[in-house]
Amino acid sequence: MNADEIVALVRRRIESRYRRLCFVHEELERLNALAKLEPAAKNKSASEQAPDLANRSFEDFVFSRINFSVYKKIDTEEFNLLFKDGLYDYDDSFYQQFFSMNREEVQKTITESYVKAGPVYLCKKSSPLLLSIMRTVHTTLDFAPLLGGGEIADNDQIKAVAGILDGLTVRHDDGMETKLFIPHETNSSIQEKALLCGTFYPLGKACTITLIPE
Repeated sequence: MNADEIVALVRRRIESRYRRLCFVHEELERLNALAKLEPAAKNKSASEQAPDLANRSFEDFVFSRINFSVYKKIDTEEFNLLFKDGLYDYDDSFYQQFFSMNREEVQKTITESYVKAGPVYLCKKSSPLLLSIMRTVHTTLDFAPLLGGGEIADNDQIKAVAGILDGLTVRHDDGMETKLFIPHETNSSIQEKALLCGTFYPLGKACTITLIPE
């Protein structure tokens, strides 16, 4: 790949990571709101509790509040970004760990479960496995390196690419910007082990992650 192709690919992958970060932060805010309600609910007698809280752990209550309906109909751009091309945001080992499947098998499960209908993808065949795949791929933040071994040949090229990407700013549709940078000695010990980092701003909150490990 030439420099322009690398930058274009990086921009797409930065966008998919940003959207996942935004979704996870939104979920955390929602769950934090539930957590604040939980102590008061548990102090009530069983007869006073809401039916879905009585005799159930708060973890079960939270699980019951997961909005799986978002996977019934997905915008085409979102589908391609997160659940098609976005499957390369994770290492092969990720799919073995969570589903005992390889990436191609996960892709096939998703592809066979959705049909394109105009500007959206509709779920035509739901299952516990599919929902587990969609939710896990949507919310896991343990990302693979921004560029894989099949895209960059050796460590010298990786360092060169990090230099090309240093200072790159990616602007998102919501107006927020993600800034890529090579960490310096003054950064945290985690960032010192990275060749390239990125600072994202999901919901306006700074979040720095390693994009290319050393």
